[in-house]
Amino acid sequence: TRTRSRSRVYKCSATTMTPTRYLAALAAAAALLFMLGGLHGVEAGPADTDCAVAQTAFGDCTGYVAGVEDKLSPRCCRGLADIRDMAPTFDRRRALCACIHKEMLAAGKVVTRRAATLPARCGVRISFLPTAHAFDCYRIPRTD
Repeated sequence: TRTRSRSRVYKCSATTMTPTRYLAALAAAAALLFMLGGLHGVEAGPADTDCAVAQTAFGDCTGYVAGVEDKLSPRCCRGLADIRDMAPTFDRRRALCACIHKEMLAAGKVVTRRAATLPARCGVRISFLPTAHAFDCYRIPRTD
């Protein structure tokens, strides 16, 4: 007699979960877990909340910056403008730069040319956007 294998073959589609969707979902899940942690006695300061918001906003840019997506998303540009508006002071720019840098490192590959030209392509003046894995947010010049 012959036994039949009950294993199934699953097909993956490239459209089911693109890296950008994955990263955006991951950032949203991390922010949610962070907020839920705040409900159990761990208080989140405004800097921590802004960091989570900045990482989520930049999540729409990671696919483009990593070279995975060819087109720049309008949501990325809106997010970049929001990040800029969240940093009116030198200290806030440094802090948000570090948050975005963590997001870029988590995404993996960074195409330096794309990261460097992102503000110009979006039409957003932002001077503290990391442009490479080795970017040092503490070298941002003071402009205020």
